[in-house]
Amino acid sequence: MNIKVIKILILLLLISGSSLDAGMVKNIEAVRPRIGQSGTTVDVSIQGISLADPRQVIFFHPGIKAIDIQPAESVPRKGFAHGGTINEEVRCRFEIAPDCLPGEYPFRLLTGTELTCIGTFHVSPFPVIDENEANNAYSNDNQKTALEVKGNVTVRGQLGNGSRTDLDFYRIDGKAGQRISAEVDSARLSDRHYGDSEFDLALRILDANGRVLAANDDNSLHLQDPFVSVKLSQDGPVFVEVKRSIFAPQETIYCVHIGDFPRPQALFPPGGQSGTVQTIHLIGDPLGNSEDSITLNSLDSASKTINYYGEFPSPMKFRNSPFPNLLEDNNSMVTQVESFPIALNGIVETPSDADSYAFSAIKGQRLHIRVFAASIGSPIDASIKIIALDENGNPDKIEMELDDSPLQDHDIFGTSFRGGGGLQEAIDPSLIWEAKHDGKYILEIRDSSGAGGPTGVYRIEIEPPRTVVQNSLASATFDWTESTRVSGLAVPRGNRWTVDFSLPNGQWNSIPGDYDLIAYGLPKGVRLISSRVPAKATKWPVQFEADESAKVNGAVITLEARPVDESQVVETRCQQNVPFINHSGGNAWRTVRTNQYIIGVTEPAPYTIEVDQPSVPIVRGGELSIPVRIIRHGDFTGTVSIRCGDLPRSISVPPPILVPAGQNECVLQLAAQSSAPLDSLPLYIIGSTVRDDIDDFLGSGHIRVSSKIVSLQVAQPYLELIAQPESIRRGENKPFVWTVRQLTPFEGNAEITLLGLPKGVTVIQPTPVISKDSAEATFQLVATEEALLGQAEGLICEVKIPVGQQEIVQRTGKGILRIDPAKVTP
Repeated sequence: MNIKVIKILILLLLISGSSLDAGMVKNIEAVRPRIGQSGTTVDVSIQGISLADPRQVIFFHPGIKAIDIQPAESVPRKGFAHGGTINEEVRCRFEIAPDCLPGEYPFRLLTGTELTCIGTFHVSPFPVIDENEANNAYSNDNQKTALEVKGNVTVRGQLGNGSRTDLDFYRIDGKAGQRISAEVDSARLSDRHYGDSEFDLALRILDANGRVLAANDDNSLHLQDPFVSVKLSQDGPVFVEVKRSIFAPQETIYCVHIGDFPRPQALFPPGGQSGTVQTIHLIGDPLGNSEDSITLNSLDSASKTINYYGEFPSPMKFRNSPFPNLLEDNNSMVTQVESFPIALNGIVETPSDADSYAFSAIKGQRLHIRVFAASIGSPIDASIKIIALDENGNPDKIEMELDDSPLQDHDIFGTSFRGGGGLQEAIDPSLIWEAKHDGKYILEIRDSSGAGGPTGVYRIEIEPPRTVVQNSLASATFDWTESTRVSGLAVPRGNRWTVDFSLPNGQWNSIPGDYDLIAYGLPKGVRLISSRVPAKATKWPVQFEADESAKVNGAVITLEARPVDESQVVETRCQQNVPFINHSGGNAWRTVRTNQYIIGVTEPAPYTIEVDQPSVPIVRGGELSIPVRIIRHGDFTGTVSIRCGDLPRSISVPPPILVPAGQNECVLQLAAQSSAPLDSLPLYIIGSTVRDDIDDFLGSGHIRVSSKIVSLQVAQPYLELIAQPESIRRGENKPFVWTVRQLTPFEGNAEITLLGLPKGVTVIQPTPVISKDSAEATFQLVATEEALLGQAEGLICEVKIPVGQQEIVQRTGKGILRIDPAKVTP
């Protein structure tokens, strides 16, 4: 088979893959350009699907305002291997404030009918220029054709998808003693939800003779995105080379910041006490270490990771904590810790270095111990030990030893990630430790990877466990792409939308009592409706309702847990995580993380869903019918998909029901297992419009509403039927008696049907009828000559119990019936 035929077959496979994965379409597939300078206005294109009637771009953080939002007249259509599609485009202008800080700015686009998935845009402190190299032109792929740049500048570039490696060169005229720095954003800049090694770039600085002055591929600060910084030894031109680490014939956009800006590799200490001015050392710059100070905002509760903005293009992570700093004592083998809470700060200065801290604890004392190293850009893979000291002060038993911790132990919830999702937190230890006895202990930290050095900073925050309520919007879909179907907050005017917020457990004290959820920042005319949340809940439906007079508008909101017991001190945290650059068999290379949510009011939906409060409970082992009404507005005749909101797994729900034009009602049949919780459960019904061209798997392009939230009461069964093993011969007519155990009184008569009889065995009519006073139920069986010989197990009784205007269906009992041969007549 020749190469041309192979290429055609690969193309056909990609096309067919796109068709098969058509459910993986998102609203926003591309934002171009990806970066602009603070203090400028940038023309921006937002591309994807179902972007018609754009109204507003809502950013999670201040600094950028979108104006002149219009649909594009012509669209560059494009498809992706995992089902993503570009066939619509919105054009607007981003006004970037002069004081807008550098970094990533996530946003959502509000249209007349929906609120999109997350898109992102980046801000640079430097003037932004374009490489202006046509794809595969190779016009600046060597030192002779390098693009000349001056001063601190950000270049928007692209590596092409040609058959040979695309190299991009940039020239700077340097002076002896000058610092030249270059930093690439590629993985961090990508808006691709699926990708691979095309985003793993490498960076070099070369002199005029091609000698390598500095090089980098991966690093602890930016992972796959490289940076280099060097002090020049002589005057003359130097060249910045950008290329892929591994050849991949894919288009890759990137930006490279080039200039004489400082590029420290670590901050020490890597955190400070809130409400103070913290002096820090900037470590690892080629011109030497320097000092700066950070004014830290006061915190009411928990520590936070904040950004430190220097004179470089990317912020560095820094911890702001409400408790005091303690720096390692370099003049002693052991640093003394007097009390908790505390934040320990040090540097693992060599591969074999280990730092020790001595402290006292009381038996049963619980401490939350969390290490920040890799998660704040340190190169070390920290591991910790707690060693008990004997009465003579000598090391005794190792009470705790820990290296890595799962993301949940770092308060990262929501979307699932393969192998940690590329998040550096996964290799930092975190735990709640309880002292086994009164006495003195040693906390030891070292680097398990041998990467200790001058930039091997760490911080250990120790405090008693807090009481926390964590809420998050989860998008647990295939490949963990964000799904607005399960986590979107678009509310049509005059209608309702309900979302299940996850309430995961982490390394903290759970709230001891019930609480209410309060929303802050809601658009005018929007209300949060939620019944009181039980303390034990790990998931809870929250409903948003918009008045008919509410304006089409978006807003950034947060949720707060307010305990019923006002004396309880509770901290509330909000979180949503969206992974980018997923690829088969590997981690997501980066994640957009927010501690707020965006809600949007859209134009009225063409239908409303109504459901009545069930007048009877669903019983364990029983079924309950939930009638659903669809109220169509105007001339809407489209098909509506109806399904139940989330219920415990012990409550079985039917698959979505399609209600076609001309039909305005359907019935959802619920079934409760014997393990269903005896509780009052929130129940709501969700509706979605149906399209042939866009699957509803991720939710793009569909209008969704929900019913009001009603209560589904799960109760004990009304009765229990028990039967001893029985036998019947072929040709025999015989009673099969079941004992009735009354559990809950009921009025009227209940009909019983025997299910699971083998072939050739039937019940002679009429079937038994029982009341609340019945002690037995008898089925009259007959077995024909065709009855299957042997033992039939799993016979069960279906009981239809009249309760009010409804009929409760309950299944009970496990009967055994043996079929024997016909009796031989002598």
